[in-house]
Amino acid sequence: MAIIEPFALGIGFLLSFVYGYVPSYGSSIAILTVIINIIIFPLTLRQTRSTKRMQDVQPELKRLQKKHKDNKEELNKEIAAFYKEKGINPLGCVVPLLVQMPVWFALFRVLREPLLFIPKSESLFLDLENNVNILFFNMDLQIPASEISTWIERVPYIVVILMVVATALFQQQQITKKQGKSDNPQAQQMQMIGKVMPLFFGFISWTLPSGLVIYFLTGNIFRIGQQALIIRIEDKKETNEKRDKQKEQVEDEKETNQEQDPRKNRKKRRRK
Repeated sequence: MAIIEPFALGIGFLLSFVYGYVPSYGSSIAILTVIINIIIFPLTLRQTRSTKRMQDVQPELKRLQKKHKDNKEELNKEIAAFYKEKGINPLGCVVPLLVQMPVWFALFRVLREPLLFIPKSESLFLDLENNVNILFFNMDLQIPASEISTWIERVPYIVVILMVVATALFQQQQITKKQGKSDNPQAQQMQMIGKVMPLFFGFISWTLPSGLVIYFLTGNIFRIGQQALIIRIEDKKETNEKRDKQKEQVEDEKETNQEQDPRKNRKKRRRK
């Protein structure tokens, strides 16, 4: 794909640049993954916030579904009005994901065929060509676990793949733990996809170059910390908003009571 080539060349250059300071292929991949995730953080922030907002309004959506269960047209109108009122864009968690796709595909290509995108003048190109400094925790990062001959030698590869699955599952639970079970078929489908995707990544990791598996693992760990920070900030923001609303309600009640007290005193005086 022509659109991927510029991204792949840029990532190949960045990877070789990092390797010039950290002459370890595995460490360079991990650092590169962190750098890319920091660069696309604004998009990830929008995606995580949109996903969390969609999760938070699920109880209200369930109420609307029960209220208009026999009238889909009215339900769609109510949901559209509800989203508008809450400032929620249903595509808000999808669009940032689509924008990031070229970067992910480019990184995938670089790690799968590094010699095509890394400048030939760089030390990383020469080391990969001559199989120098490519071992990472006794793993050859240019070959997949499926090509290792003995099961004993496969152990570190299997451990990393299991860590990819575990961190991906934890990452999904982070954002969906408040949702619970839903009667909405679309929500159930999304929950099922969230459970299957980590297993899918574990399955394909068995046949992909181990450098890509290091990328998956590093990205998962980074996003776990990133999502925890975003969720904490959003929860704090919601708490402050609720507190402000409660203060406003208390002040309104006080003002109402103050207005009513003089009237009561006047009535008492008249009776006397």
